[in-house]
Amino acid sequence: MALNAMSRTSCFISLLRRKCVCATLSSFFAAAKHTAVQNDVQASSSTLHTNTQFTVFYRFPYITTARFISRLKLYQTAVVVIAVPPTVYCYSIGAIGIEPCVGIIATSTLALTMLYVFTNFFQRVVGLVALSSDEKLVRLSHLTFFGGRNDVVVPVDDIVPLSDTSEISNDIFVKVRRYSTTDTLYMSLLYGHVENAKTFQKIFGIIN
Repeated sequence: MALNAMSRTSCFISLLRRKCVCATLSSFFAAAKHTAVQNDVQASSSTLHTNTQFTVFYRFPYITTARFISRLKLYQTAVVVIAVPPTVYCYSIGAIGIEPCVGIIATSTLALTMLYVFTNFFQRVVGLVALSSDEKLVRLSHLTFFGGRNDVVVPVDDIVPLSDTSEISNDIFVKVRRYSTTDTLYMSLLYGHVENAKTFQKIFGIIN
């Protein structure tokens, strides 16, 4: 009798284990499927702007020169700053006088200041402006701190028309403003090349 009860209990426990395993596997595959769907949605949203076709209607031909100067200032500053610790050490052991040491430190400080000024300006210079195929997005391309390219994609309605500002076309650089942010970019109408005047006026308006 006891043996029969133990056998039934063992069968009941085994059945419960099978149900738990099935439920666990079912929930695992359901969660995996849900995660895969989420990843697909995220991947689709992240590649939305990448798959959009843009047509360039403005170019700044001297952006490559600006990139070269930006990188040159970066390398120059790195060399001068790296030279400071050895110079200070040589002064501390009496190998050099105070004047070379002060000169290197002053040069390093000046290089850092000029690097900040140059990179802060060149990062704001627009090299390319393009319009999407559906004419709803504008891509503004400018330099990064290290002289690379950064694309900012914004809605057309976010661009403040130049005709609504006090910018003058004869200025070397005019400010490109947006309604959604206080960040300002610079575009040269004097030295830049407008490849499609109609599209340019549609986005930025008519400037005096």
